[in-house]
Amino acid sequence: MPVLLESRHDAADAEIRIGEVAGPIRHWGFLAHPDLPDRPGPAWLLVAIRPAPTLRHFDPEAVDYWVTTHGRGTRRTLTHATPMPLSDDFSWGLIRLVDRLGVSNEYLTFGGRLDALSLDDVVVAAFASPAPLLRRGGHSQGWDAGADAVGAFFGRVMVAVDFTPGFEAALASATPLTRYCAFVRDATARAAVGAAGGRRDDDLAPLLATEARRLVTNAPSDWAAAAELLAAATAPDQETGPAVSPRTHLWP
Repeated sequence: MPVLLESRHDAADAEIRIGEVAGPIRHWGFLAHPDLPDRPGPAWLLVAIRPAPTLRHFDPEAVDYWVTTHGRGTRRTLTHATPMPLSDDFSWGLIRLVDRLGVSNEYLTFGGRLDALSLDDVVVAAFASPAPLLRRGGHSQGWDAGADAVGAFFGRVMVAVDFTPGFEAALASATPLTRYCAFVRDATARAAVGAAGGRRDDDLAPLLATEARRLVTNAPSDWAAAAELLAAATAPDQETGPAVSPRTHLWP
């Protein structure tokens, strides 16, 4: 499976990559691996879009995801009619799998690489990321540990995108692992504040502490870049003053 994460960008290589991993998806609508707390990553999500539903499992007909265009987030939709093959970077946020009835399964991502092609009239798409892909509930699955915290973090990020000049472009240019490091930095800081206030029911805190130690050792440049990214989220504009409303508490 690690072939999914190698840096190959041409159509021929994309076909080799997906062809090597398409077997597990043959009898399913989608498969994902791994999710926290099992492993921190790298992670992948395989999706099969068929010309007609099998009626034997969840049958995705579309996948909504985000890309970066000129420094801004743009939503894209992958369907059976999308020209193949396709290779592209996807951005942070929500990946939403939707069937013919509008029922969905959702994932939260920090970004990565998408490769897709048509195999025997089945569009097979592989979303690969060096950071976790977390289940956010839906028809066929529950929520992963930490998904609510990641969702809340993305909500705060959206406030910064709306109110902090230049932050959206800075966030878009960051690597997926830097974005993940920013989340871990922010979450561990919040956990420390909670612990100092007497909170003892934060089951995610030990996992975050372990992740922080791992990232400091294994991804020091992304860890350092994440500190700059968080600082940029609240950087004031020289002409307009504070980046966000004083009532908006973005970061501890």
